[in-house]
Amino acid sequence: MPLNSRQLMPVCHPGWANPSRLTRFLGPSSFLGACFSPMVASVILLALISGCTKQSGGVLDPSGIPPFVEATAAFPDSIKMKSLPQANGSLTVTIRAQAKIIRQAGSAAIATVNASVTASGGIDPILTVALHDDGSLPDSVAGDGIYSALMQFTIPRSASGIYTLKVVASDIQGFVSNAVGSPLFMVRDNQAPVLSNLVAPDAVVIPAGGSANIPLYIRATDPDGQADIIQVYFRSLDSSDPAQKFTMNNDGSAPGSVPGDSTYSIIVKASDSPTVRKTYRFAFQAIDTFGDTSATILHSITLQ
Repeated sequence: MPLNSRQLMPVCHPGWANPSRLTRFLGPSSFLGACFSPMVASVILLALISGCTKQSGGVLDPSGIPPFVEATAAFPDSIKMKSLPQANGSLTVTIRAQAKIIRQAGSAAIATVNASVTASGGIDPILTVALHDDGSLPDSVAGDGIYSALMQFTIPRSASGIYTLKVVASDIQGFVSNAVGSPLFMVRDNQAPVLSNLVAPDAVVIPAGGSANIPLYIRATDPDGQADIIQVYFRSLDSSDPAQKFTMNNDGSAPGSVPGDSTYSIIVKASDSPTVRKTYRFAFQAIDTFGDTSATILHSITLQ
């Protein structure tokens, strides 16, 4: 709609009758006269308001200085896995985590200090705990900026490598510190399984049109503990698939075997066929959680 002359009438503030007073308020370059049209007045009003609006990075923005993690450490920082308590193929690790936290000038009080442990090549933490600076064990002195806590977690026997202890702090305003990590070495001096005492026939007679059961027994031990053995097996080197592994068990299923006595067994069934009667070679091995294998024991059985 077109503007009429009444809409263009100037708007005057009673206190602005003296132009010099307005000049002092706005400055000479901004002086447009003692009276302003509604449009000019709106522009000036917005300009005045904008001077008080919170700007990004301005003094009205929330701001603060986060805590600073100066150093972290694990005690011990190198662990021989053979020395750790074990149960069901898992090892229990216990360390003392420690971090030096600095509250920088102008920063708020520290609210939390958290430590996490991540496995070698891992992404998600195995364990996260809160560290404390209250003088209660394992912390030594309250309020000295050194935060401590015990961390206990379990790992598989095969999980050697370099783990990472990482610490992050935050203050009561929610500002988060830098993250600082330190290495935790899990060292495994592995020893391979040992096979012995193979019990297997040299020859077996197959009845015409019938079959025969062939029990095989072998003893398997491991210097790192029986729980370190994950498989005892044999391969039939003269079969169509000489790489196939046939697992032997320590469950007492074979005649005369006792569960858990370190003697592994299996019963092989041989059935009569036109080509079955010949000599077969068998290779016995054991493998542990570290992937090391025992020496191979070879034995031949002739089917007659």
